[in-house]
Amino acid sequence: MKNPHESSGKPFVIRRLDTAGYILNRQIPATVYGTDCFLFLREGEVLADAGEKPFLIGAGHFLYIPAGIPFSIKYYNGSRGYMGAFSRSVLKSPNLGLLRCHVPVLVYIPEEERGFVSSLAEKLLREQNEDSESVSGMLSGVLDLLLEQVGCLTGSDVGRLQNSLCVKFLDMVFDRKSRISGVSEYARRLGISANHLNRTVKGATGRSAGEWVDISRIALSKFLLRQSDMPVIDIALRSGFEDQSYFSRFFKKHTGLTPSGFRSGEE
Repeated sequence: MKNPHESSGKPFVIRRLDTAGYILNRQIPATVYGTDCFLFLREGEVLADAGEKPFLIGAGHFLYIPAGIPFSIKYYNGSRGYMGAFSRSVLKSPNLGLLRCHVPVLVYIPEEERGFVSSLAEKLLREQNEDSESVSGMLSGVLDLLLEQVGCLTGSDVGRLQNSLCVKFLDMVFDRKSRISGVSEYARRLGISANHLNRTVKGATGRSAGEWVDISRIALSKFLLRQSDMPVIDIALRSGFEDQSYFSRFFKKHTGLTPSGFRSGEE
């Protein structure tokens, strides 16, 4: 997935997001961008780190990341929407309320507002001239309107994960330098009970710790099956399974395919 924030010094860039299934982003350090960035999802979900905190971005969420905040994406899951970045110099109204935020903000866009926000993003796509180092007055006006519309909804921002325990847990689960463990092992490392960990993570993300472990296992195993020649038994071990047959049953339960079938490209 091409990151629009990697544009070569352009004052504005926007890309359409369109992914199928789980796509595990390569484990690269969070990057600090010199532009303000945003991500708006119409469908699916994205797990991102912004300012050293994880954000689970779902359908109808708009994530705004001010310039200078470290930002990276851990995985995409059936994600459809838009990613963009802009320099404040292109705005007609550089004092918009959203821009006064000095930390990442996750805003929930009500269903009745999503069509309008999507239409503004599509207008930005049409107005964008990737061969030019400047932007049109029309594009600046549309970008202002988009940010103003989202800024009016920041009072409903309830999606940010501020629980330090949850942050540490998600960092461990998606740390690809280490083998994936079970909930009890993560709880032991954090010095708490498995039940307490499950309750805390469920309260912060809407998913239990066990569900996040399963998501990480599936994302990693899919990535290794398609992007490496690693034997299935080794992929099972990397994903936290001692028994290859149990891993195969787990994988088929969650994907409808055996690991070998997925690797060969079966649908």
